[in-house]
Amino acid sequence: MTSSKSLEVAVQLDAHHLPETNGRIPVCRRCGQRTDDLAGSHHLVGESQAARSSEWLLAQARLRQIEQARIARSR
Repeated sequence: MTSSKSLEVAVQLDAHHLPETNGRIPVCRRCGQRTDDLAGSHHLVGESQAARSSEWLLAQARLRQIEQARIARSR
């Protein structure tokens, strides 16, 4: 059974980026989460991986903020 937190994180991952798979393994190359099929239409996040995926999303947001600050500083 999938928890509401797992579903919420999966939706956040889908909003952040489209799953990128190699077509042989249903795992996103970008974030490491499983996908719903080999084509990688949507992310699937298990309850045990929800916290790790949330942390990954937060880290990506921080990296984006750092990059924006770097660009703004160089202008």
